[in-house]
Amino acid sequence: MTDSHSFYHAIPPPEPLRPFIRSLWIYDSYRPEHLVDRVLPTGTLEIVIPLGGKRLSWTEPNGRDGTCRTALVSGPRQSAFDVPTAPQARLVGAHFHPGGAWPLFGLPMDALTDQHHPLDDLLGASARDLVERIDGAATNMERLATLSAYFLDRARARRASHAAVTATVRRAARGSTEGAIAAEVAASGLSHRRFIELFRREVGLTPRDFLRVQRFQRALDIAARSGRAGADLAYEAGYSDQSHWILECRKHSGLTPRELLARQRGARPIPPAERGQMLPIR
Repeated sequence: MTDSHSFYHAIPPPEPLRPFIRSLWIYDSYRPEHLVDRVLPTGTLEIVIPLGGKRLSWTEPNGRDGTCRTALVSGPRQSAFDVPTAPQARLVGAHFHPGGAWPLFGLPMDALTDQHHPLDDLLGASARDLVERIDGAATNMERLATLSAYFLDRARARRASHAAVTATVRRAARGSTEGAIAAEVAASGLSHRRFIELFRREVGLTPRDFLRVQRFQRALDIAARSGRAGADLAYEAGYSDQSHWILECRKHSGLTPRELLARQRGARPIPPAERGQMLPIR
C-alpha cells in the first residue's frame, strides 16, 4: 500500500481496471484542524464510501446543501464544492480516469455532471451490498480488495469507449489545444456535433469545458511548485492573459489566484492525479 499522507493511502487498481480507474484509496483518521475542505474540479468521477455509519454532506457553489449515508458518486465537475471534514474521518473510494466510468457504469456521464448521486440510485442493489461488505471488512486492505472485486465484475460486461474520445482525453492530458483536437476529430470522420455528443456521454463535459478544467489543473500544479500566481503563471498554463486566468480561477474554484495560492500553502493536498485537490477553507 502506498502511504501518501499519514491519513491517506492509495493503491493502483488491478491491471484489468487500470484503463478506467486511476486509484483506489482510503481515508483513515483524517482529523484536520480546519472544519471545511474545498474540492476542486478535475473533470473526473469519484466514488466515496463513508465507514462507520457516517453521513456525507456537501455544499454546492450556489449554497445548496446535500447529504448521503451510503456510497456517493461525485460526477465530473467544472466547479468546486465544499465538504465538512468531520464526516471524512474514515472513507473508502475510487478515483476514475476521465471517461473511465462510462465503460463500467453504462450510464451517460453528462447526466452526472456537477452533481452528486447515491451509488445505489445508479447501480441498484449490488451497490447497497457493496457498502455493507466494505463497512464490515476487518482491514483496510480487505476493503480495497472488495471495492476492486466489485469493479472487476462490472468490467466483464464493460462497454467500449470511442477511440476518438479516448485519444482526445489523452491529448488534453498532454496540454493539447482546441485546434489540435479539432484536427483529430476531423481525421476521425465524425461530425463536430456527433463528436461532442459522444464526448459528453463518456466524459461528462464538452471537449472545450474538459480542456478548461485540465488547463486549470495545470495552473494549480505550476502555482504549487513555483508559488507564482500572476501573469507569468497564466501564460505558462496556456491562458491568453492574466485577466483570463483570474476569471477561470474564480469559475473553477470560487477564489482569486492569490486566495487559492494562500490556501494551497496551508494545505497538504491529496495528489490531484489521485483524488482531486483538497483545500482548507475554514
